Amino acid sequence: MKVFRRLRIEMINKDKTKKYLKYAIGEIILVVIGILIALQINNWNENRVEKIQENKILANLHIEFDENLKNLLFVDSILGNTTQSINIIFNQFGKDTLDFNEHEIDSLLSICLNSPTWSPSDFVLNDLKNSGGLSKLHNEELKKLLFEWSRFYSQLSEIQFQIENTNLDLIEFIKNNASLRNIDVFSSRFEHSSSKLFDRNTSLLSNYRFENYIDDKYYVVNSAKKEYKDAEELIIRILKETENK
Repeated sequence: MKVFRRLRIEMINKDKTKKYLKYAIGEIILVVIGILIALQINNWNENRVEKIQENKILANLHIEFDENLKNLLFVDSILGNTTQSINIIFNQFGKDTLDFNEHEIDSLLSICLNSPTWSPSDFVLNDLKNSGGLSKLHNEELKKLLFEWSRFYSQLSEIQFQIENTNLDLIEFIKNNASLRNIDVFSSRFEHSSSKLFDRNTSLLSNYRFENYIDDKYYVVNSAKKEYKDAEELIIRILKETENK
């Protein structure tokens, strides 16, 4: 201690205090700069990792919604044929002379019963919501569109339910009042010939209850097509925001 005390006195006597203070301050500044650089590098790395993860999320969302759009357009084209056939049948009710023969009515009814429902995938979006990743997306417009899609998706189940129910009701009515077998003949999944027990399904066109079932089917399918059109526009907007730019 005596030695250190003597050295300190000598340093003060030789006016070296200012030099050491400058040196100490310089070291502090260098340490602070080093810490700031380290923090900046760490933040840069974290941002880079987050950007990579976000790009993967966007790519997965794009794939999912692109597939949903393809399935939607396929289902919508089938429903277009269904609507066309329903319209033809609808215009025959109450006519004394029909515009088509027995086989054509069965063929048209076969198309009418072919009304698939659209069930879009929401696996990626659900995973994103459950993990809390949705709120971390930087694209505010995309977040808004995805929230809008979630609301739409919950409403979609109602129209799907109506399509299935109207189809089941129509099939049940045909079972009790006409030949379902004669209609199934026009399906690629049916491998038998026409019924030998019942021949004239055209009698349905003079039945007001059948007209009501067809009317209900027409209304629901048209409603579904309008919903699908809105869905198509929304998906296209989501695809635009998730595409690789």
